[in-house]
Amino acid sequence: MNNKKFLLIAFIVIACVFVVIANLNKKQTEAPTAKLVSSEVLIKVHSPIKGEQNAPVTIVEFLDPECEACRAMHPIIKQLMNEYEGKVRLVIRYMPLHKNSMYAASVLEEAREQNKFEEALDILFESQPVWGNHQAPRPDLIPTFLERLGISKESLKPEVVIPKHTAKIEIDKTDGFSIGANRTPTFFVNGLMLEEIGYTPIKVAIEEVLAAKD
Repeated sequence: MNNKKFLLIAFIVIACVFVVIANLNKKQTEAPTAKLVSSEVLIKVHSPIKGEQNAPVTIVEFLDPECEACRAMHPIIKQLMNEYEGKVRLVIRYMPLHKNSMYAASVLEEAREQNKFEEALDILFESQPVWGNHQAPRPDLIPTFLERLGISKESLKPEVVIPKHTAKIEIDKTDGFSIGANRTPTFFVNGLMLEEIGYTPIKVAIEEVLAAKD
């Protein structure tokens, strides 16, 4: 092979490499990036919050009390809150998508007014297979389940709590749909929506935020 042919082949190979690299860079540039949602949208004055106010990590969860996946994630979130005590705060937003969700969320708000939100949430998830049963739901038993917290059954009647708390819950639902939180549970960590849920994805997101602040 003479020098001219060698140089021509080398030129073609180098040109091909540059084309491939350019295409890769173009694809990376065009790849969609996660949209950062402002705290003004994610956190409202009425939102239940657990954890230190100035914690470096804020998890916002859009949940449905009747959602089975939310029930499964509940102990995982509690575990992460314990592991990162003082470093993470949790903000709850409602996304009532099931038949009895509006009532259950209203009950939680009523319990929160009596400083018993966390206990009520634990009980509702614990008893969800009964009151939220898909085949034969018994939402009428919710006041009975919460009776151990000292909350009167009268104050938890649907005709009492739903009109009282619907406005706040509807704000959450509207905000959720506006930012793509149209399934439950949906999590945001410092404004970024998580594509995957579970212990590991949330822990990784927390660690990334903490590492960036070091």
